[in-house]
Amino acid sequence: MIASPGATLRASCARPENQDLPWIAEDASPLARALMARVCASCPILAACALEVATTSTTAGFWAGRDRTLWRDPVTVQDTLPGLELGTAA
Repeated sequence: MIASPGATLRASCARPENQDLPWIAEDASPLARALMARVCASCPILAACALEVATTSTTAGFWAGRDRTLWRDPVTVQDTLPGLELGTAA
């Protein structure tokens, strides 16, 4: 846990104007993630938040400026552009 429960009251995400952002949603939009990252960037307890997620098994939500949601479906990475597959030249 964050060292002092009172410290969370100083967190930027706890401010009334930021409480409606989807901090713990697993399907936050790119716009929402960008807004949350901006809020985190100026947070006075950013370091404590980052330490919290580094030392616990946080698997969802937006913490310390990053989306911590662990995606359940495997992600396929395409390593070439369509039509540019590596092979022998004809």
